[in-house]
Amino acid sequence: MSETSAAFLAGSSKQVALRLLRRRAFSAGYLGQVIDLAVREAARSQFDEPDEREATRIYRWLTSYAVNRQPGCTELARAVLDVKHAQDLVRHAHYRASVVPASGLDTTVTAEQLLELATDAGRARVLAAQGGVLVILAQNETASTVYRPVSVAQARARREAERDAKERAIRHHAGVVALLRPHVRMADWSKGDGCGVAVDVVRNGVSVEWWPASLPESWAMWEEGGIRQLCAELISARYSVNASDDGAHRSIVLLI
Repeated sequence: MSETSAAFLAGSSKQVALRLLRRRAFSAGYLGQVIDLAVREAARSQFDEPDEREATRIYRWLTSYAVNRQPGCTELARAVLDVKHAQDLVRHAHYRASVVPASGLDTTVTAEQLLELATDAGRARVLAAQGGVLVILAQNETASTVYRPVSVAQARARREAERDAKERAIRHHAGVVALLRPHVRMADWSKGDGCGVAVDVVRNGVSVEWWPASLPESWAMWEEGGIRQLCAELISARYSVNASDDGAHRSIVLLI
């Protein structure tokens, strides 16, 4: 666990819960001010984190605020319950995150990161599975993310693999740009009315597609004018590629 994560999770459950509530983005903006006011009134110093006793007192006051029909009580009560739900489920220091259906490489998250994700998602979208596994359902119901506990050594190895993959993607990105630039028109992001071939780093490789695909008059240059085919031939001579058809962009993806 990183020093930042260890510091975040240090202390009592009420201290951690208070940190999560203070990081929460409320639709009623004044709730953040309500929490800060409660902290200032209970803590000995405005410059130090509340200690365990102070955090417990603040947490009790916020719970009382939520149940006594104060302004924003419904949203605050929901946040308090979301935090408790997340704390009840996140019991390990590191997790491996996998998108289902599969989409790109797995990533690793710390307990601190997962607590925030689970709190933001809310109780209805955070489910517990066997072996300490957590599932966070996507809002659009098209994909979910599964979080599996891993050891410190596994988390370290996964982070090293992620870093290596990112470095390879950056190298491939530079190589593809240098390969294509002499032969095709490249996208110029600084020009709102410009168009051309865009090279971007994606989770599982490097994508090459036409930008912007929303302009029909320029889109024909990519599909019907032969630019896409030229790019595919140039790239496949040096890299392993996978032509993906998503129904709109028909991008070329380099596998790394």
